[in-house]
Amino acid sequence: MTSFYVMGPADLQDPVSSPREADRLVFIPEKFSWGAFVLSILWLIWHRMWLVLLGFLTVSIAVQGAANFAGGPAPFFAGWAVAFLLALEANGLRRWTLQQADWRTLGLVTAADETEAELRYFAKLQAQADGRVEKDHPPAPIERRSSIIPRVGTERVAGLTLSPEAGR
Repeated sequence: MTSFYVMGPADLQDPVSSPREADRLVFIPEKFSWGAFVLSILWLIWHRMWLVLLGFLTVSIAVQGAANFAGGPAPFFAGWAVAFLLALEANGLRRWTLQQADWRTLGLVTAADETEAELRYFAKLQAQADGRVEKDHPPAPIERRSSIIPRVGTERVAGLTLSPEAGR
């Protein structure tokens, strides 16, 4: 299962009532991006990530220059390493790029693929609109105990054993 961030533009209306507004949502998976690994520059251009593209080219040129100076198979491995690091962070950088363009994160959905993520997200929105499900609430605060000493029943715990000083 993959987690998908649901992103929408700042001027988004109600995506449940309007299919046009629903089409404006973007579901970004939190996983390794094979497209960014294999076709790094084209992937960045396709997603209009201009600042990230500039940074990628700068880092690639610097790393390739250092690798060429080292010689041998270093240029090959350097290019591979930069592309691999981009692919690891590609979807996070895509989210960051959208946030810089005043998009906001609307939710997080766990699903097997993007189609299932869309179905789950819109089903939840529809249920909230119909009043069948309460909107998300922050979790209840954790109740704090006055003592920070761990206990098993009435005995204090010292490491992995019960403390010999339990009776004191």
